[in-house]
Amino acid sequence: MNIKQIDFLRIFKIAAAASIGCLLAVLFQLQTPTSAGIIAILSLQNTRRETFSLVARRIFSFFPSMAVAIIVFYLMGYQIPSIFVYLILFAGICELFSLQNTLVSNTVLVLHLYAAQSVHPALLVNELLLLLTGTSCGILMNLYMPGNSAKIRRAQSELEQIFRNTFHRIARDIVMDKQLACTFFDLSDLDLILKKLEKEAHENQGNTLLSDEQYFVKYVEMRKNQKLVVEKLCQNIRLLHDVPIQAHAISHFIEDVSIKFHESNNTQELMQKLTEMQTSMQKEPIPVTRTEFENRAVLYRILYDLEELITIKKRFIETLTPDEIKRFWNTSQNCCQ
Repeated sequence: MNIKQIDFLRIFKIAAAASIGCLLAVLFQLQTPTSAGIIAILSLQNTRRETFSLVARRIFSFFPSMAVAIIVFYLMGYQIPSIFVYLILFAGICELFSLQNTLVSNTVLVLHLYAAQSVHPALLVNELLLLLTGTSCGILMNLYMPGNSAKIRRAQSELEQIFRNTFHRIARDIVMDKQLACTFFDLSDLDLILKKLEKEAHENQGNTLLSDEQYFVKYVEMRKNQKLVVEKLCQNIRLLHDVPIQAHAISHFIEDVSIKFHESNNTQELMQKLTEMQTSMQKEPIPVTRTEFENRAVLYRILYDLEELITIKKRFIETLTPDEIKRFWNTSQNCCQ
Protein backbone atom coordinates (compact mmCIF):
# COMPACT_ATOMS: atom_id res chain seq x y z
CA MET A 1 0.00 0.00 0.00
CA ASN A 2 1.17 3.52 -0.82
CA ILE A 3 2.01 5.46 2.34
CA LYS A 4 -0.18 8.31 1.03
CA GLN A 5 -3.18 6.02 1.35
CA ILE A 6 -2.66 5.57 5.10
CA ASP A 7 -5.19 7.57 7.11
CA PHE A 8 -2.89 9.05 9.75
CA LEU A 9 -5.69 11.21 11.16
CA ARG A 10 -7.82 8.14 11.85
CA ILE A 11 -4.85 6.40 13.49
CA PHE A 12 -4.40 9.42 15.78
CA LYS A 13 -8.13 9.50 16.57
CA ILE A 14 -8.12 5.81 17.53
CA ALA A 15 -5.18 6.26 19.89
CA ALA A 16 -6.51 9.50 21.37
CA ALA A 17 -10.09 8.29 21.82
CA ALA A 18 -9.00 5.10 23.58
CA SER A 19 -6.51 6.89 25.82
CA ILE A 20 -8.92 9.67 26.80
CA GLY A 21 -11.69 7.12 27.39
CA CYS A 22 -9.52 5.09 29.75
CA LEU A 23 -8.26 8.22 31.51
CA LEU A 24 -11.77 9.57 32.11
CA ALA A 25 -12.98 6.18 33.35
CA VAL A 26 -10.10 6.12 35.85
CA LEU A 27 -10.87 9.67 36.96
CA PHE A 28 -14.53 8.72 37.43
CA GLN A 29 -13.32 5.69 39.44
CA LEU A 30 -15.23 3.27 37.22
CA GLN A 31 -14.57 -0.45 37.35
CA THR A 32 -12.77 -2.00 34.31
CA PRO A 33 -11.87 1.46 32.89
CA THR A 34 -10.11 -0.02 29.85
CA SER A 35 -13.51 -0.99 28.47
CA ALA A 36 -14.25 2.71 27.94
CA GLY A 37 -11.25 2.84 25.63
CA ILE A 38 -12.47 -0.19 23.67
CA ILE A 39 -15.94 1.33 23.29
CA ALA A 40 -14.37 4.62 22.16
CA ILE A 41 -12.49 2.81 19.39
CA LEU A 42 -15.62 0.93 18.33
CA SER A 43 -17.53 4.23 18.19
CA LEU A 44 -15.22 5.83 15.62
CA GLN A 45 -16.90 5.72 12.21
CA ASN A 46 -16.03 7.20 8.82
CA THR A 47 -18.43 10.14 9.09
CA ARG A 48 -20.03 12.28 11.79
CA ARG A 49 -23.53 11.04 10.98
CA GLU A 50 -22.45 7.41 11.17
CA THR A 51 -20.81 8.08 14.53
CA PHE A 52 -23.87 9.81 16.04
CA SER A 53 -26.18 7.15 14.63
CA LEU A 54 -24.10 4.29 16.03
CA VAL A 55 -23.77 5.91 19.45
CA ALA A 56 -27.53 6.46 19.67
CA ARG A 57 -28.17 2.83 18.72
CA ARG A 58 -25.67 1.54 21.28
CA ILE A 59 -27.21 3.56 24.08
CA PHE A 60 -30.69 2.45 23.01
CA SER A 61 -29.70 -1.23 22.89
CA PHE A 62 -27.85 -1.05 26.22
CA PHE A 63 -31.10 -1.31 28.18
CA PRO A 64 -32.51 -4.46 26.50
CA SER A 65 -29.06 -6.07 26.69
CA MET A 66 -28.95 -5.51 30.44
CA ALA A 67 -32.56 -6.66 30.86
CA VAL A 68 -31.82 -9.90 29.01
CA ALA A 69 -28.63 -10.43 31.03
CA ILE A 70 -30.40 -9.87 34.37
CA ILE A 71 -33.17 -12.34 33.50
CA VAL A 72 -30.76 -15.00 32.20
CA PHE A 73 -28.36 -14.71 35.14
CA TYR A 74 -31.27 -14.78 37.59
CA LEU A 75 -32.73 -17.93 36.06
CA MET A 76 -29.55 -19.80 35.12
CA GLY A 77 -26.86 -18.37 37.33
CA TYR A 78 -23.39 -17.22 36.31
CA GLN A 79 -22.41 -20.16 34.11
CA ILE A 80 -21.02 -20.51 30.57
CA PRO A 81 -24.42 -21.74 29.28
CA SER A 82 -25.88 -18.46 30.56
CA ILE A 83 -23.60 -16.54 28.19
CA PHE A 84 -24.74 -18.79 25.35
CA VAL A 85 -28.42 -18.16 26.10
CA TYR A 86 -27.83 -14.43 26.54
CA LEU A 87 -26.11 -14.18 23.16
CA ILE A 88 -28.84 -16.20 21.46
CA LEU A 89 -31.51 -13.86 22.83
CA PHE A 90 -29.71 -10.54 22.46
CA ALA A 91 -28.24 -11.36 19.05
CA GLY A 92 -31.78 -12.21 17.98
CA ILE A 93 -33.00 -8.83 19.21
CA CYS A 94 -30.16 -7.12 17.34
CA GLU A 95 -31.05 -8.96 14.13
CA LEU A 96 -34.74 -8.16 14.56
CA PHE A 97 -34.18 -4.42 15.05
CA SER A 98 -31.07 -4.03 12.83
CA LEU A 99 -28.81 -3.35 15.81
CA GLN A 100 -26.06 -5.79 14.83
CA ASN A 101 -23.30 -3.21 15.27
CA THR A 102 -24.24 -2.79 18.94
CA LEU A 103 -23.80 -6.45 19.87
CA VAL A 104 -20.08 -6.44 20.66
CA SER A 105 -19.92 -3.32 22.85
CA ASN A 106 -22.94 -4.29 24.94
CA THR A 107 -21.76 -7.88 25.28
CA VAL A 108 -18.44 -6.61 26.67
CA LEU A 109 -20.41 -4.77 29.36
CA VAL A 110 -22.57 -7.81 30.11
CA LEU A 111 -19.44 -9.92 30.56
CA HIS A 112 -18.45 -7.56 33.36
CA LEU A 113 -21.62 -8.63 35.19
CA TYR A 114 -20.71 -12.25 34.54
CA ALA A 115 -17.18 -11.74 35.87
CA ALA A 116 -18.47 -9.94 38.98
CA GLN A 117 -21.30 -12.49 39.34
CA SER A 118 -23.61 -9.66 40.26
CA VAL A 119 -26.31 -7.45 38.74
CA HIS A 120 -26.25 -4.94 41.58
CA PRO A 121 -27.67 -1.52 40.53
CA ALA A 122 -24.32 0.16 41.24
CA LEU A 123 -22.65 -2.21 38.79
CA LEU A 124 -25.32 -1.51 36.16
CA VAL A 125 -24.71 2.23 36.58
CA ASN A 126 -20.98 1.57 36.22
CA GLU A 127 -21.58 -0.17 32.88
CA LEU A 128 -23.80 2.66 31.64
CA LEU A 129 -21.14 5.22 32.57
CA LEU A 130 -18.48 3.17 30.76
CA LEU A 131 -20.69 3.18 27.67
CA LEU A 132 -21.37 6.92 27.88
CA THR A 133 -17.70 7.71 28.51
CA GLY A 134 -16.45 5.63 25.59
CA THR A 135 -19.06 6.80 23.11
CA SER A 136 -18.55 10.44 24.14
CA CYS A 137 -14.86 10.13 23.35
CA GLY A 138 -15.70 8.66 19.96
CA ILE A 139 -18.03 11.57 19.22
CA LEU A 140 -15.45 14.08 20.45
CA MET A 141 -12.75 12.71 18.15
CA ASN A 142 -15.05 12.70 15.13
CA LEU A 143 -16.27 16.26 15.60
CA TYR A 144 -13.29 17.24 13.49
CA MET A 145 -13.58 15.92 9.95
CA PRO A 146 -11.46 17.58 7.27
CA GLY A 147 -13.56 18.74 4.33
CA ASN A 148 -13.24 16.72 1.15
CA SER A 149 -14.77 19.22 -1.28
CA ALA A 150 -11.39 19.76 -2.93
CA LYS A 151 -11.01 15.99 -3.47
CA ILE A 152 -14.49 15.83 -4.95
CA ARG A 153 -13.81 18.72 -7.31
CA ARG A 154 -10.55 17.14 -8.49
CA ALA A 155 -12.30 13.83 -9.10
CA GLN A 156 -15.10 15.66 -10.92
CA SER A 157 -12.63 17.40 -13.17
CA GLU A 158 -10.87 14.12 -13.94
CA LEU A 159 -14.16 12.32 -14.56
CA GLU A 160 -15.49 14.95 -16.93
CA GLN A 161 -12.22 15.04 -18.85
CA ILE A 162 -12.46 11.28 -19.40
CA PHE A 163 -16.03 11.73 -20.62
CA ARG A 164 -14.88 14.49 -22.99
CA ASN A 165 -12.06 12.34 -24.35
CA THR A 166 -14.47 9.45 -24.88
CA PHE A 167 -16.96 11.61 -26.78
CA HIS A 168 -14.15 13.06 -28.88
CA ARG A 169 -13.04 9.58 -29.85
CA ILE A 170 -16.61 8.47 -30.61
CA ALA A 171 -17.06 11.54 -32.83
CA ARG A 172 -13.87 10.62 -34.66
CA ASP A 173 -14.57 6.92 -35.04
CA ILE A 174 -18.14 7.29 -36.30
CA VAL A 175 -16.86 8.92 -39.52
CA MET A 176 -13.69 6.85 -39.84
CA ASP A 177 -13.22 4.02 -42.33
CA LYS A 178 -14.52 0.97 -40.48
CA GLN A 179 -11.45 -1.04 -41.44
CA LEU A 180 -9.23 1.55 -39.78
CA ALA A 181 -11.35 2.53 -36.80
CA CYS A 182 -10.61 1.00 -33.42
CA THR A 183 -13.94 -0.40 -32.26
CA PHE A 184 -12.91 -1.10 -28.66
CA PHE A 185 -13.72 1.59 -26.10
CA ASP A 186 -12.08 1.08 -22.71
CA LEU A 187 -14.31 2.71 -20.10
CA SER A 188 -12.60 1.18 -17.06
CA ASP A 189 -11.15 4.57 -16.06
CA LEU A 190 -14.69 5.92 -15.83
CA ASP A 191 -15.63 3.12 -13.44
CA LEU A 192 -12.63 3.78 -11.20
CA ILE A 193 -13.22 7.52 -10.95
CA LEU A 194 -16.96 7.05 -10.41
CA LYS A 195 -16.31 4.66 -7.50
CA LYS A 196 -13.83 7.09 -5.97
CA LEU A 197 -16.20 10.03 -6.45
CA GLU A 198 -19.15 8.09 -5.04
CA LYS A 199 -17.18 7.27 -1.87
CA GLU A 200 -16.15 10.90 -1.39
CA ALA A 201 -19.70 12.15 -2.08
CA HIS A 202 -21.23 9.87 0.56
CA GLU A 203 -18.54 10.87 3.08
CA ASN A 204 -19.28 14.52 2.35
CA GLN A 205 -22.98 13.90 2.93
CA GLY A 206 -22.30 11.96 6.13
CA ASN A 207 -20.16 14.74 7.61
CA THR A 208 -22.83 17.45 7.36
CA LEU A 209 -25.01 17.47 10.47
CA LEU A 210 -27.13 20.59 10.07
CA SER A 211 -28.12 20.03 6.43
CA ASP A 212 -28.62 17.12 4.06
CA GLU A 213 -25.81 17.51 1.53
CA GLN A 214 -27.21 15.59 -1.44
CA TYR A 215 -25.77 17.51 -4.39
CA PHE A 216 -22.64 15.46 -4.99
CA VAL A 217 -24.51 12.19 -4.38
CA LYS A 218 -27.09 13.17 -7.00
CA TYR A 219 -24.29 14.28 -9.33
CA VAL A 220 -22.52 10.93 -9.10
CA GLU A 221 -25.77 9.04 -9.73
CA MET A 222 -26.38 11.17 -12.81
CA ARG A 223 -22.90 10.48 -14.20
CA LYS A 224 -23.25 6.76 -13.48
CA ASN A 225 -26.45 6.68 -15.53
CA GLN A 226 -24.76 8.62 -18.32
CA LYS A 227 -21.88 6.17 -18.29
CA LEU A 228 -24.34 3.33 -18.97
CA VAL A 229 -25.65 5.29 -21.96
CA VAL A 230 -22.11 5.83 -23.23
CA GLU A 231 -21.60 2.06 -23.11
CA LYS A 232 -24.67 1.58 -25.33
CA LEU A 233 -23.47 4.34 -27.61
CA CYS A 234 -20.09 2.66 -28.05
CA GLN A 235 -21.79 -0.66 -28.82
CA ASN A 236 -24.01 0.94 -31.46
CA ILE A 237 -21.05 2.66 -33.13
CA ARG A 238 -19.57 -0.78 -33.78
CA LEU A 239 -22.71 -1.84 -35.67
CA LEU A 240 -22.16 0.61 -38.53
CA HIS A 241 -21.01 -1.12 -41.73
CA ASP A 242 -19.62 2.04 -43.32
CA VAL A 243 -19.89 5.82 -43.01
CA PRO A 244 -23.36 7.10 -43.97
CA ILE A 245 -23.66 10.75 -45.00
CA GLN A 246 -25.78 11.46 -41.92
CA ALA A 247 -22.95 10.21 -39.67
CA HIS A 248 -20.99 13.43 -40.27
CA ALA A 249 -23.73 15.58 -38.72
CA ILE A 250 -23.92 13.22 -35.74
CA SER A 251 -20.15 13.34 -35.41
CA HIS A 252 -20.22 17.15 -35.24
CA PHE A 253 -22.95 16.98 -32.60
CA ILE A 254 -21.02 14.48 -30.46
CA GLU A 255 -17.96 16.70 -30.75
CA ASP A 256 -20.13 19.57 -29.53
CA VAL A 257 -21.18 17.43 -26.56
CA SER A 258 -17.51 16.77 -25.84
CA ILE A 259 -16.66 20.47 -25.86
CA LYS A 260 -19.59 21.44 -23.64
CA PHE A 261 -19.44 18.54 -21.19
CA HIS A 262 -19.53 20.09 -17.71
CA GLU A 263 -21.73 19.91 -14.63
CA SER A 264 -23.28 23.37 -15.04
CA ASN A 265 -24.80 23.04 -18.50
CA ASN A 266 -28.55 23.58 -18.74
CA THR A 267 -28.82 21.15 -21.75
CA GLN A 268 -31.25 23.44 -23.62
CA GLU A 269 -28.95 24.26 -26.53
CA LEU A 270 -27.85 20.66 -27.02
CA MET A 271 -31.39 19.33 -26.82
CA GLN A 272 -32.56 21.86 -29.40
CA LYS A 273 -29.75 20.89 -31.80
CA LEU A 274 -30.51 17.21 -31.32
CA THR A 275 -34.22 17.73 -32.02
CA GLU A 276 -33.36 19.62 -35.22
CA MET A 277 -31.04 16.82 -36.31
CA GLN A 278 -33.70 14.17 -35.62
CA THR A 279 -36.24 16.16 -37.66
CA SER A 280 -33.75 16.58 -40.49
CA MET A 281 -32.99 12.85 -40.59
CA GLN A 282 -36.69 12.02 -40.79
CA LYS A 283 -36.83 14.03 -44.01
CA GLU A 284 -33.97 12.07 -45.58
CA PRO A 285 -34.80 9.78 -48.54
CA ILE A 286 -35.80 6.25 -47.58
CA PRO A 287 -32.83 3.82 -47.63
CA VAL A 288 -32.60 1.68 -50.79
CA THR A 289 -30.17 -1.13 -50.01
CA ARG A 290 -30.16 -3.41 -47.00
CA THR A 291 -26.85 -1.95 -45.81
CA GLU A 292 -28.26 1.58 -46.02
CA PHE A 293 -31.34 0.49 -44.09
CA GLU A 294 -29.27 -1.16 -41.34
CA ASN A 295 -26.98 1.85 -41.08
CA ARG A 296 -29.96 4.21 -40.84
CA ALA A 297 -31.44 2.08 -38.05
CA VAL A 298 -28.13 2.23 -36.16
CA LEU A 299 -27.97 6.01 -36.57
CA TYR A 300 -31.45 6.33 -35.07
CA ARG A 301 -30.33 4.20 -32.12
CA ILE A 302 -27.33 6.50 -31.68
CA LEU A 303 -29.61 9.54 -31.72
CA TYR A 304 -31.84 7.94 -29.09
CA ASP A 305 -28.75 7.24 -26.98
CA LEU A 306 -27.72 10.89 -27.25
CA GLU A 307 -31.23 11.99 -26.33
CA GLU A 308 -31.17 9.75 -23.26
CA LEU A 309 -27.74 11.11 -22.32
CA ILE A 310 -29.01 14.70 -22.35
CA THR A 311 -32.34 13.80 -20.71
CA ILE A 312 -30.49 12.26 -17.75
CA LYS A 313 -28.69 15.57 -17.23
CA LYS A 314 -31.97 17.48 -17.64
CA ARG A 315 -33.64 15.38 -14.93
CA PHE A 316 -30.66 15.95 -12.65
CA ILE A 317 -31.08 19.71 -13.07
CA GLU A 318 -34.77 19.44 -12.23
CA THR A 319 -33.90 17.89 -8.85
CA LEU A 320 -31.66 20.80 -7.87
CA THR A 321 -32.81 23.59 -5.61
CA PRO A 322 -31.98 27.23 -6.40
CA ASP A 323 -29.63 27.18 -3.41
CA GLU A 324 -27.74 24.16 -4.77
CA ILE A 325 -27.35 25.79 -8.17
CA LYS A 326 -26.09 28.98 -6.54
CA ARG A 327 -23.65 27.14 -4.26
CA PHE A 328 -22.23 24.51 -6.58
CA TRP A 329 -22.44 25.93 -10.08
CA ASN A 330 -20.34 28.63 -11.58
CA THR A 331 -23.27 30.51 -13.10
CA SER A 332 -21.03 32.13 -15.65
CA GLN A 333 -20.67 28.67 -17.22
CA ASN A 334 -24.01 27.67 -18.63
CA CYS A 335 -22.69 26.17 -21.83
CA CYS A 336 -21.69 22.87 -20.34
CA GLN A 337 -23.16 19.40 -20.35
